[in-house]
Amino acid sequence: MRISLLLFFVALFSLNSHSIASTLELPTGLWEGISEDGLTFRLLQINESGEHSFFEVAILGGLKKARRTPFTNDDIVCIENRCTIKTIIESDVTRTITLSPYLDTDLKVLESSFKGKESYMSRTYQLIKQEAKSTPRKFLEKRGQLIANAEQNTTEHPFGTWIGVMQYLDRPELALLQLNEDEQGSLRVYRKGSKTFNEVQSSFSANNISIDGKVIEIEASHTTFASNIILFVQADNIISGYTYAIHKGYPAAMGAIKLYRIEPAQAQ
Repeated sequence: MRISLLLFFVALFSLNSHSIASTLELPTGLWEGISEDGLTFRLLQINESGEHSFFEVAILGGLKKARRTPFTNDDIVCIENRCTIKTIIESDVTRTITLSPYLDTDLKVLESSFKGKESYMSRTYQLIKQEAKSTPRKFLEKRGQLIANAEQNTTEHPFGTWIGVMQYLDRPELALLQLNEDEQGSLRVYRKGSKTFNEVQSSFSANNISIDGKVIEIEASHTTFASNIILFVQADNIISGYTYAIHKGYPAAMGAIKLYRIEPAQAQ
């Protein structure tokens, strides 16, 4: 009888230990992603101090506006292979961010907002581990002057500087288009998760831009990234379309793109 009881408690302890060991815990560090609608960067900062932050950085306008939501360990609940962060973003709006491991160090996110008992917004996206400064910060440090210059520019539509999101290598990435009437332009993409400032660029001359009504076609210089760009004017400040390269006579590396115009400061 004693042996049976002893074996029972050993087995029970082993099960509890396995359950505790298998419960996900959020490690310290920074993760970054782009929301499903392509309007904001989402940054998750987990600190050893237990005081954490969730940032929403608006892509429209050039990453200049951000909202920080602080939270602590008390706002995190982890069960098995997922953790949920619960925060208050307005007086009557609660947001939950449920995180699950994805690949090696990335996180899959289900973000929901509730007003009372009613859910009125839900989105999914992926967070990429960032071992250095966030992509928005690196972009503003290296290319912030391009945004400042665009705000002083009075170039007529559709020319100007456009910022948004492009699907590049199966991920949504920050994109910047400089569409100039009389000088060289470029499409640049900035990859999340890179320790260094990672900018991929495809340049084009003004002669390689064709505008027919609300359709903009561009032949660019890069052979494997966005050598062809087709854009459609959705509104005065929105264009969307796709990019592709030609490989052995066939379209390749296709990616959807949506961009928002950086408006002159006096027009904002």
